[in-house]
Order: sequence, then C-alpha cells, then structure tokens
Amino acid sequence: MNGRRQINCTYCGKEKLSRNEIGLNKKLIHRQIEQMMCLSCMAEDLETTEEEIIEMIEIFKRQGCELFS
Repeated sequence: MNGRRQINCTYCGKEKLSRNEIGLNKKLIHRQIEQMMCLSCMAEDLETTEEEIIEMIEIFKRQGCELFS
C-alpha cells in the first residue's frame, strides 16, 4: 500500500483519478484543491475537448512540471 488515498471526480463520480488528472486540477485551479474533476468534466467546465486537455498535460510534462507523471 502506498499510503495515498483514492481521489474521485466530485462531479461525475469517476473513481480513482490518475496522477495527471490530479496534477491538472492542482495546476489550473489551486494546489490545495480538495474537490477534483476528471478530464471529461474539466474539459466541459473549460469549454474545450479532452484532446486539448491531454495536450495541455503533455506541454506541462515537457516543461518539467512535477505535478505530472
């Protein structure tokens, strides 16, 4: 057991958000956020597509952001 608690999407209930989903919530909203969104809900909230959200994650990874795996 790794000691980290499972985080689910507050809006749709998707279980066990990925590290990238958690990282994006922290990067775009606030590092201390407690209610997180999955990629689908975040895309809807930001009025964009999941593909654009995934590209955003890849950009942050290339920049060396430690919030993403």
